[in-house]
Amino acid sequence: MNKHEIGSFVRRQYYCSICDIFHEIKLDKEVLKKHSRFPFSHIFLHGQLKNILTTLYLDKNLEVRGVDVHILTDEDLFSKDQAAIIINTLMMEIENLRLENEKLVKEIYQLKEKYEKWKAF
Repeated sequence: MNKHEIGSFVRRQYYCSICDIFHEIKLDKEVLKKHSRFPFSHIFLHGQLKNILTTLYLDKNLEVRGVDVHILTDEDLFSKDQAAIIINTLMMEIENLRLENEKLVKEIYQLKEKYEKWKAF
C-alpha cells in the first residue's frame, strides 16, 4: 500500500497561494464512482475562518492537476433578500411535503381498514 493511501482514502497535498503553504487533504476513493470525465473539480472551503473557496482539479488517480483558490467576502454571500426568497421557497416546499405526508397517512389508514374488513370475511 502506498504511504499516501489509507484504506479507502488517499492523502494529497496542494499549494494554496493565499495561505502560501501546502495543505494536505484526505480524499475518499469512492468519489471516483461519481465521475466519468477527468479531471473533475472537488470544491470545499478551508482556512481558519473557512473563508477560502478551494477548487482542486483531480485526475482518475485522485492526483491534483490544478488548484484555484479565492477568498470569500460578504459580497460573495447571499444578500438578506436572496436568503429570504430561498427560505420562503423552502418553507413552501416543506409545507407541501407535510400536506402530502398527511394525505398518504390517511390513505394508508383507509387501506388498512379495507384490509381488515376483507380479512374478516
